[in-house]
Order: sequence, then structure tokens, then C-alpha cells
Amino acid sequence: MRLKFDPPETLKAILADAVYCIPCDMDFDGAPCDGVVAVVGNDILTYAGETLLQRVDVAKLSELTIHLGVGCAEFVAEIDGGEPYLIARFSRKHSERFAELARAVRIKNEHNTWIEDSDDDERICFKCGRQLIRGSNICPFCAKKGSVFGKMLKTLRPYLPTMILVISLYVLSSAISIAMPIINRVLIDDYLAPQRGPLHEALLLVAAIFACHIFSTFISIYANRRSVRVGNSFSNDLRIMAYSKIQAMSVNSISKRTPGDLMRRITSDTATVQGFITGTLQTVLLQLTSLIVVTVIMFIVNWRLTLWAFLPVPFVALCIVMYRRVINLKYESLWRWSSRSNSILYDIIRGIRVVKSFGTEKLEVEKYEKVSRKLSDVTISNEKLWATLGPILGFVMGFGEFIILYFGGQNVIGGQMSVGELIQFTSFLGYIYAPLNSLTLLPQQLTSFFTSSAKLFEVFDEQQDVEDKENAEIVDIRGHIRFEDVFFGYNSYEPVIKGISFDIQPGEMVGVVGPSGVGKSTLINLIMRFYDVTGGRILIDGTDIRDLPQQTLRENIGIVFQETFLFAGTIYDNIAYAKPDALPEEIFAATKIANAHEFIIKLPDGYNTKIGENGFTMSGGERQRIAIARAVLRNPTILILDEATASLDTETEHLIQEALERLIKGRTTFAIAHRLSTLRHATKLLCIDKGKVAEMGSHDELLEKKGVYYRLVMAQRQTTKMADAEKTPVKA
Repeated sequence: MRLKFDPPETLKAILADAVYCIPCDMDFDGAPCDGVVAVVGNDILTYAGETLLQRVDVAKLSELTIHLGVGCAEFVAEIDGGEPYLIARFSRKHSERFAELARAVRIKNEHNTWIEDSDDDERICFKCGRQLIRGSNICPFCAKKGSVFGKMLKTLRPYLPTMILVISLYVLSSAISIAMPIINRVLIDDYLAPQRGPLHEALLLVAAIFACHIFSTFISIYANRRSVRVGNSFSNDLRIMAYSKIQAMSVNSISKRTPGDLMRRITSDTATVQGFITGTLQTVLLQLTSLIVVTVIMFIVNWRLTLWAFLPVPFVALCIVMYRRVINLKYESLWRWSSRSNSILYDIIRGIRVVKSFGTEKLEVEKYEKVSRKLSDVTISNEKLWATLGPILGFVMGFGEFIILYFGGQNVIGGQMSVGELIQFTSFLGYIYAPLNSLTLLPQQLTSFFTSSAKLFEVFDEQQDVEDKENAEIVDIRGHIRFEDVFFGYNSYEPVIKGISFDIQPGEMVGVVGPSGVGKSTLINLIMRFYDVTGGRILIDGTDIRDLPQQTLRENIGIVFQETFLFAGTIYDNIAYAKPDALPEEIFAATKIANAHEFIIKLPDGYNTKIGENGFTMSGGERQRIAIARAVLRNPTILILDEATASLDTETEHLIQEALERLIKGRTTFAIAHRLSTLRHATKLLCIDKGKVAEMGSHDELLEKKGVYYRLVMAQRQTTKMADAEKTPVKA
């Protein structure tokens, strides 16, 4: 991330040797200012305008953190281990940059070296200032159109021969159509107007016109069929490329986008690109070719009249240039509101059971109505523009026909032009004004094309924040896991894991406990390598997890989540998802271990029962047992249980506990649980508090310490007593 910006003119001399210089838009009181925070030598200097607010020695700083407030944030550190000390206050948009500065200071104090700044992880476009999606180097608003089109041509390369053939066929069809007015002129001037000449020759000319019609029609039909085929094949490739890229994205990348936005890129954006490439682009190329040929013919026949025919062209071009910026802004707005509408629809349809259970249908209708009304207003505004601009441009171009008839008629009466030539001229006007008509719509189509293309390439070109190394080792995983001083935060300015270290031997079961929101699930995410650590390292069998192929790592990990996700399909398919080539006997054995076989065979269709999307036809306990069967079938070396028995009744929990006890044998197991009784078989307990390992040991050892774990146990016992008291009937 960039840490060195140009200082204000008034401070350039003072900060000429600055290692870093970051914009800071508030003073210590939170008042707006044009300030900077700079690192010069071994000091951090905070400026508000030209005023130096303070100078702090970097070596004295520790525990550097970013505190997020309401409308602002603070860069805070401890000096010589004392009370927190304010270094800078700024608006929240600068939080990530100051977090990077904090990291740079920590590295300086630990390794006596300053890190180099770079633009690799920048999330803003330096041209327009708009935010970029993390990992993407493309700003769809500032991307060079030539660059986008060049990338699209590379994607089109396998289809170029067929597209060239299609365009050539269209040109041939157009050439035949252009020949018809010429034949028509000969027929009128040499046979019909003078009322002389052999009849059979006139009939031959009529037959030639008819033959041209037939050939042009059949060539167009063949070209259209080839165009449809190549267009849909190209669109299919784009969809698969987009879907494959989304599958390859990290959890972090996907979580920064809405499902509706990702769906729109796979469906709407690919359709827009296909429509432009196989429709608009081909039409424009064909019409431009026809325009050039027809213009040459018209100049040969009568160059003065040809110039009159082109009189409306500058007015149309000027009008398009004047309105281009307005058109771009309007369609950018339309795209945004359409995307927001789709996202709301997706969320509501997916969460319809929650909506129904809370009776908030009316509220959701009102919410969607506001967005839909805004989308309607934007659409109406766009269509009004075209409803006004289109007829005006049509009138201007139609005025050219009146000019041709006026001056051409005078030439015919004066004997300077034949009737056939005038009719040929008026026939050719369509080849001039049709491209102009298309040109009026071209800005809209170009804007849609470049916007959709930029959005697609934003996905295609996104750099992976979790990716395999080229020399990643494929090893047999035994399950020895070690955390060494691990730091991590979903946002760099909000660390969740703070220097955690522990060692788990193969086959051990570790219970992870602690209050909500302290980083328990984050540990699981790091072991699964959904995210990469920001500091320290995680070792599996002595190998850094970043040196292992993700496929190898995840093939050796089985996980049972609290919220089980099942795909729409059969029970058999959902269990086999863990091992698609599994034999039926393996699946039956897995369901028996998971205590799921009995309830499955009682269903009318047994293992072939359709369970609906996310298994809504099944109870929570049944879904959980299918998830356990899926984990058993995977036969993992490392097992992760993330609140696997939460929110279940006692009988169901007992069945699942039995299944889990069979499952964990011989496997390195991480179990997160709020219900501490479920961790009675754990080899050791890991108590997490405020992102750090507060305590580690057996159940009895941690109780003796009377620390965080002791308080959790006591609180849970008290809750259980209260629940039991409520169940006890009161005697009269």
C-alpha cells in the first residue's frame, strides 16, 4: 500500500527526506485540516496545515492500534509502555493506510528496517479517486477503452475466423443489395423512361434484381445462423470463465461483493458483451463498409449532390459528442440501481423464511419499492433523453432526403441527371443515414459494453490474496499443527488474532472456548486457509501452510459447521459431495457412523429423497447428521467442529455426540463449543480472550486457575440452574 505521498507545497522542503508521508484530514480536536503524518529519520511528525503538532520517537512506540470512532478514527500507541498516546486523528477512509503505517513501525522496531511502499494493494483509483474492489487493478470508469477492447479481442481469438467469415458474408450480402439500385437505374433509364428496347432484356434486368434478392436473403440466413452459434458459444465461454474465476476466489474476495452483483456479472454482463460483439459490432462494421462503397459510387455519379446528402452528418455527430458525457453518466446510474435492485431481490428470496417468521413482508415491499421507484425514475430519465434525441436526429437526417429531392429534381428537369440516377441516389441514402441512425444509439451501446466488459475483467484480472506457490509441496498430512506468533485481522486496522502460539500433536482433540467475538471461528478460517495470516506462521507437520497446495490441505480437512448447508438434490448426492467417486457401500457406512442411516431409510425414497434448497424439508438434527456423514466419507486427517451441537434438543444432541465420538478417533480435532460439556473428551482446552490465548490446559487445570475459563463454566452452570428451576413445577 502506498505510504509516500507528495507533501503540501509549504512543507516540501521540510519533508524532502521523509520515509513516509500520509495525508491526514483532521487535527487532534477533530477539526478538518489539510495535514500530513510523516516519518523523517526515526521520528513521526504530525502536521495540521503548516503547524507541527508533535514529534514522537519511533523507537519508543509500542502497541500501535487504530481506534474506530463515529465519523473518525485515531492512530494510538503506547510510549515506553505507558498510557495510550494519540498520534493522529483522521476520517475513517484513511484507517487502512494508517494501519499499514503501524505495521511498518512495528517492523522497524523489530528488524530495524523500513518496508517499501507500493501500489499493489491500493483500493483507490489515483485518477478519479473512486474506491476499487480489493485485489483489482481496473477502474471501470478510468480504464482505457482500447485496453478493454484489446483484452476482449484476446478472449475472442478462438472465434475470430468464424466472425470474419460471418462479417464477410454480411458484406457480400450488402454488396448484392447495393447492386440492385444500380440495376434498377439501368432498367429505368434504358428501358422504362424512353419506353423502348427489347422486352426480354428488360425482363432479364428484373430477373437479375429478383436473383439479387434471393441470393442476399439466403446469404443473410446462413450468416445469421453462424452468428448465433458463435455468439452463444462465446457467451458460454465468458460465463464459464467468470464462474471458474469466482470459484477460485478466496473467501475474503467473495465476501466483499454481494451475491446479486456476482450473479449479474455471470448473466447480464456476459449477455451485454455478447450482444455487442455479435450484434452491434458486426452491424457497425457492415454499415461502415457499405457507407464507403456507396459514397464512392455517389461521388462518381454526382459529387455535388453527394455533398448535399452529407449535409446533416456534422449536426448529428456534434449532437452525439455533446450528449456523450450525459449518456455515460445516465447509464452508469442505471447500472448501479439495477445492480442494487437485483441484490435486494436475491437477499429477500434467499431469506424469505426469516421475513415470513418476523412478519416483515410489508416492510420489505416498502424497501424494494423505494429502490424500484428510483430504478424506474432513472430508466424514465434515460428513455426520455432518447425519446427526445432520437426523433430530433431522425428529422435532421430526414431533412437530407428533402435536399436531395429538391436539388436532384432541379437537375433532372434541367437535363443534368436522369430519373434513374435520382432514384438510385434516393435508394443509396439509406446506406448513408442507416449508419447515422445506428450512431445515435452507439454511445449507449458502447457505454453498456465497456461498463460490462470492465466489470468482467475486474473479476478475471483480480489478484488472488490466497494463492498457491509455484513450488508448493504435496505431502502426506499427519495432523501436527503449530501456530507461531500468529496475527490476523479481517481489516488490517482491526486485528482479531494477536500473537497466538500453540502446538497440537497428531490425534489430539483440542477444545476452543471463549466469549463470543474473540476469534475462535477465525482460528478455524486460518487453519482452512480461507485467509492468510498477516504475521507469524501456521505449520502443519513442520511445513508452512502457505507452502502447501490448497487442494491437498483441504482434502485432508473435514468440517462440520453449526449452520449446515445442503445443496438442492438428493440425500445421496449431498453426502457424496465429499467424495464424488464413493461407492454406495462407503456412503452407507458413513451414514451409520453418523447415526443418519436409520432416519434416511425410513423416508419414502430413502437415499434418493429430494431435500430442497438448503435441506429445508429436514430438521436441524437431520441436516447435522448428514453433514457429519459427509465429513466421515471424506476420511480427513484433521477434523473441525464449529458449534456442531449448538441449538439442538437433548435427544438429538446425544445422537450427534455419539456420532462425533466415533468420528474423532485417530484424528487431530478442533472443536469450538459454547456448551462446555461437549468438550469432555478434549485432550486440552484452548481459552481465547481478546484475540490471545488466555489459558491452555485440561478442564481441571483451567478450573484451578480461576481465570477466564472458570468464569465461563460458572456462568454456564448458573444458566443451567435457572433453566432447570423454570422447568420445575410449582406446588400449590
